[in-house]
Amino acid sequence: MLNRKDYLFMKVLYKEECFSFFMSMTMREVAERVGTSKSTVYRSFLKLLKQDMIKKGCLSEKAETYYLTEKGIKTVKNGGIEEC
Repeated sequence: MLNRKDYLFMKVLYKEECFSFFMSMTMREVAERVGTSKSTVYRSFLKLLKQDMIKKGCLSEKAETYYLTEKGIKTVKNGGIEEC
């Protein structure tokens, strides 16, 4: 189940059009856009990875990047409501 922060982070990825391996963002970039800590984004991203909402993208220097999956895109479009 998503919480408000999970959805907010997913909306950042959506707004920045992070939909593929090469079009992705680091946790630091997401944290800066929202004004929160990287550790908060990290905890949320662990959950979102397990729920197949996001996937890891290419490396940006040494940092991993992340992008929305089809399931994640649909969830953002549905206002945070996950489809069964």
